Amino acid sequence: MQLNHAFVLTLIAGSLVACGGGGSSSPADPVVAVNPPVTPVTPPVVPVTPTATGDNTGSISARFVNGDNSRFVFTSIGLQSNGKASTLVQDTSGALSTIGSIVLTGNPSVTRDISGDAAFAQGRWFKGAFSNSSGATTLTGNNASAHYVAYNVLAALPASGTFTCDAGTFTAPSYTGGSSVSSSANFGTASGNASLSFDGSGAKVVLTIDASAGGSTGKVSASTTIASAGSSSITGNYLSSGTGAQLMLGDGGTGRYLLLAAYKAQLANGANYQGVATFRCS
Repeated sequence: MQLNHAFVLTLIAGSLVACGGGGSSSPADPVVAVNPPVTPVTPPVVPVTPTATGDNTGSISARFVNGDNSRFVFTSIGLQSNGKASTLVQDTSGALSTIGSIVLTGNPSVTRDISGDAAFAQGRWFKGAFSNSSGATTLTGNNASAHYVAYNVLAALPASGTFTCDAGTFTAPSYTGGSSVSSSANFGTASGNASLSFDGSGAKVVLTIDASAGGSTGKVSASTTIASAGSSSITGNYLSSGTGAQLMLGDGGTGRYLLLAAYKAQLANGANYQGVATFRCS
């Protein structure tokens, strides 16, 4: 929950009125003192609107529609979690604050890189603390982040078909360790491309994600088969500190599919980063 502080600057104008008097040569002479009226001049009040800092960033085109078979993937430093998203709480910005049994709290609590529509909800917890079955974790440090994406599982894989995926939606990959980096490289950028096809063996996925930070780059490449609608494929060294990904499929709506990726990338300088991405395929 965030608190927005508004500051109002009130300007008070005061007027100093000088009083003048007259003299007389004798008691018979009348004394007339004339003080013309003075109209106080009040400067206009200029409202001061503070620049928002630490607020949620990103946007959604529609709220996520949490179906009966929704799932999530969640990754933070030293933690990878997947499960059924039986409970989801999404605020007006599109950020999720409750994902299954994982709950974000704090004052402030901040979510960055919010994206999504009726088919998925994605973001990166940046400030606050989250609790799960293992306990509570406070997001501290400049590179603190927990990346998530929630989606609805396909009822079944199609028997055949080839689909073109878009350029993907990414959270900013966050530094997790390895070679030391400067504070300006705590977060990087990512881009990628993917293809998706179906046959009797399942869903064939080819994926490339390029990550960069601090002038160094790294690539995540995967070519794998997802055997069933509710399963995932783990490639490379995703479960350790190397380069790899966990890939899942989601229901993107009529005639569309989602390819979801939680990934880790080791850059050429030896620094490790992680993030999540969602590709829409149609």
